[in-house]
Amino acid sequence: MTAYPIGVEVSCDGPAEDTDCPDSAAVPSRFASRTASQVRADGRADGWARRRRAGRLVDLCPSCAAASSAARQS
Repeated sequence: MTAYPIGVEVSCDGPAEDTDCPDSAAVPSRFASRTASQVRADGRADGWARRRRAGRLVDLCPSCAAASSAARQS
């Protein structure tokens, strides 16, 4: 039996460095998306954001992106 990779999951990194995503969100998989870049592009179409935090890029679901933006504006 041979196993083949079926895709990539991109999950939310949470609204803050020390906080997990309260929804445990992940970009919904699409049949044609196989690479991380393709999955992230699908996520951007659904309102996901990719931001730099502490020197690295993080993926944020729409609710965590809004919470992160609100915290930065305060």
